[in-house]
Amino acid sequence: MNATSLTCAVLLTVGAFGVKAQNTNQPADPAHPPMQLYYIEDEQAQMPVFAIRGPVGWNLESQVQWNFNNNVVPCIAGAALTDPQETKRLQFFPELTCYWLTGDAALNRPGQMNMGMLNVAPMEPKTALVEAVTKIYQPNVPGFRITGVRIVPGLPAILGQAGPNVTGIGLRAEFPWEGKQMEEEIYALHAIGSATMRGEAGVTTQTTWGLTSVHAFITEAGKMDQSRSMFTYMVRSGTANPAWVQLHQNVKQQLDQQFRQNLIDNRRAREAIMAQSRALAARNEAFRANIMERHRAAMDTTAHKSFIAGIHGGGSSSSGGMSSHEKYIDAIHDRETFHDSSTVTGTSQHGYADHHWSDGWGNYIHTDNPNVDPNIGSSVQWQQLTPVQ
Repeated sequence: MNATSLTCAVLLTVGAFGVKAQNTNQPADPAHPPMQLYYIEDEQAQMPVFAIRGPVGWNLESQVQWNFNNNVVPCIAGAALTDPQETKRLQFFPELTCYWLTGDAALNRPGQMNMGMLNVAPMEPKTALVEAVTKIYQPNVPGFRITGVRIVPGLPAILGQAGPNVTGIGLRAEFPWEGKQMEEEIYALHAIGSATMRGEAGVTTQTTWGLTSVHAFITEAGKMDQSRSMFTYMVRSGTANPAWVQLHQNVKQQLDQQFRQNLIDNRRAREAIMAQSRALAARNEAFRANIMERHRAAMDTTAHKSFIAGIHGGGSSSSGGMSSHEKYIDAIHDRETFHDSSTVTGTSQHGYADHHWSDGWGNYIHTDNPNVDPNIGSSVQWQQLTPVQ
C-alpha cells in the first residue's frame, strides 16, 4: 500500500469517523493555510489506516470496511476532505481491480464481482478512467460533463508507482452544484498484468488490470489553478500506517491460504465423486454383461433353435407343426408351444420352465427339475406335455 492509495475495492461508501488532529502551528497565509494531520480510522481494526495533511478546520469523511469472503480484495475504503467555508474538496476514490479470462477454461461473467474484483475486459487507460468515473465513482451526477481526458506521463513516478505497465491519466469535468458551476480534475494510475495457468481444463490466461491512486480536486469554476498546488501537496503528504499495512498483508495471506485449501478440498471432493462415478459405471457394465449373458443362454434353447429353423424353413408349416411366424412369436415371448389335448386348439404355450404337466382340465405344473413326477402321491392323473416341432 503506498501513500496515496487508500483502498482495495470498487464501491465507495462515505460515513463520518473520528478525526484526530495535530495542528502544525504554521503562520496564517491565505496562499498557504496552516495544516494539520487528519487520520483515517479503521474502526474494525481499531487503528488508523492513513494520515494526511490538510488545512486546519476541514471536514474529513471516510470509511474502511472488510469483507473476508474476498481473498483478492478484502478491504474497501475511501475518504474526502472538504473545506466548510468554500466549495473545495479533495477526494480519494477506491481502487478499481478488474480481471478477464482467455483460453481453454475461460469463464467470464461480465459485470459481476468475484473475490473483490470486477469481471470486465481490459480497456485502454483513458477509456477506463471515463468508464469508471461515469459508471462507478460519480454516476448520475446531474449536468456532469467531461471536458477533457489526457495521459499524464510523469504521474506514476510522482506517486511512487512507476513501472512498464503503469500509465498516468487525468480527466477534467464540470457540473452545477447548489447554484454554482464547479470544476473537477480526477487523476489515476492505470495498471495491467497477466498470468497464465495450466490446469485440468487446459491453458487459461488471466489479465488483471484496473485503476489505483484515484483522487479528485474539486473547486468552484475559475479557482482550480490557485488551489491545485495545495491539493497536490495534500496528496503527496499522505502516509500509510505501517502497522495497518502489516495487518492487511496478514489478513490477505490467511485468506489466500484458506482459498488455496478450499481449492485442494474441492479437487479432492471432485476426484472422489469421479472415482464413485467410475465404480458405478463398472458395476453398471458388469450388470449389463450379466444380463446379456443370461439372454444369450436363454436364447440357446429349443425355442431359439425352432425359431432359427423356422426362419430357414421360409415360414412354411408342416402338418401338425408350427409355422415360422408362430415360432417367432414364441421366441420373442421366451415360450414354447406344446401339444395339449385339453385345449380347443390342441396346443398351449408355456415358458420360464423346462418341464410342463397338465391334468387335462386346464391346470398345469411347471418345473425345471426333470425328476419331478406330480403323479406320485396324487389322485389326479398328470400328463407331461411335449413340444410342437
